[in-house]
Amino acid sequence: MNIQTIVNQMGIEILAFLVCMFFGIRLIVTRDVKIIKKDNPESIKHPREYTFYAGLIIIFLGVSAIAMGIVSFFDQIAALILIVVAVVIMGFMWKFVHEKYAE
Repeated sequence: MNIQTIVNQMGIEILAFLVCMFFGIRLIVTRDVKIIKKDNPESIKHPREYTFYAGLIIIFLGVSAIAMGIVSFFDQIAALILIVVAVVIMGFMWKFVHEKYAE
């Protein structure tokens, strides 16, 4: 297995990973709530904590995308189940963070 085969098999997953890493790290470093909530950023009660945990959640999704790509080499159904479970977990984590720090 060479690099070309890996890129052909995991192209979308690598792209999703890179995008999630960019935005997750950007949220953690800049602590800018306007990246997430453009219409009314003042409604966030604790913007530093909100952006930190939101960045971690986005990074979690990126790592899950890479894990899905690796698992897809062995079993496509398991890879699909992995990403669906990761998105559901991300949704619960986002709901928890939003309820705790936003409203």
